[in-house]
Amino acid sequence: MILAKTIEIYLPTGDASKVSQARITTEAIRIVYVAKSEIDNRKVDLDNIGCYILFGVDTSGDKMVYVGESENIYIRLQEHKKKKDFWDGVYTIQNLGGTFDKAHLTFLEQLMIKKAIEAERFKVENANGGKYTSIPESKMNECRIYFETIKTLLKSLGFYVFVPEVEKDQLSKETRFYFKSKDSLWDAQGVFIDEKFIVLKGTVARSEPTKHKRLSNELKFRDKLTDEGIIEESNGIFKFVKDYAFNSPSTAADIVSLGSNSGWKVWKTKDGKTLEDVYPR
Repeated sequence: MILAKTIEIYLPTGDASKVSQARITTEAIRIVYVAKSEIDNRKVDLDNIGCYILFGVDTSGDKMVYVGESENIYIRLQEHKKKKDFWDGVYTIQNLGGTFDKAHLTFLEQLMIKKAIEAERFKVENANGGKYTSIPESKMNECRIYFETIKTLLKSLGFYVFVPEVEKDQLSKETRFYFKSKDSLWDAQGVFIDEKFIVLKGTVARSEPTKHKRLSNELKFRDKLTDEGIIEESNGIFKFVKDYAFNSPSTAADIVSLGSNSGWKVWKTKDGKTLEDVYPR
């Protein structure tokens, strides 16, 4: 059972793009977001032990994060300002109860790197997976509880670094839909969750548009997803390498086929039921 939570969001400057803080009122974890340009002015918020997530865009245009931990976040961020160029903001994770120690930080860093890689929302700069640590099982369990709070708070701030397009347990529960051309120009599958149609990784999209679609919005959208690393092209085959949520099933079908479709009718289960049959509008 999922319990209700009260989340308090505070904007010290009145501008969420510069500084914001979030916490669940019954728990000790606090998230403080600070824009890179504001770090020098927010020593009071950052002069603490904790973990942090730098985020920005790398030289290839890919969204990137770097996960770290420090016994003094403010000093560590000053070092990153000199050595790392890609980031333009940071989410810091602090414990208002003062119970974080080095073992907590190191394990949390490892866990957050692992979860960020699994979510596939950002490129993760931590190629080494963080420093290895061996800690008591009791502290591991504390960190796992902390992580769930961190994930909830970051999501409330609109930062989905630990949230995949579709959770693995949802995939096993939701009805799978398919859309395949007779001549094998595309072969797609997806699920419909929370009013979004999620095209699943492994889907093969049409490679070449028809003549009247060569300047189409569908092709531009497909190329955008390719630039963002959602779709990869290899030997002329365009394949989704990440799950991707579309706002409508028709848009999902159009991008896969580079055509115009009624998504409610073309997405079908293995036994031939349309999306509209399963989810009547």
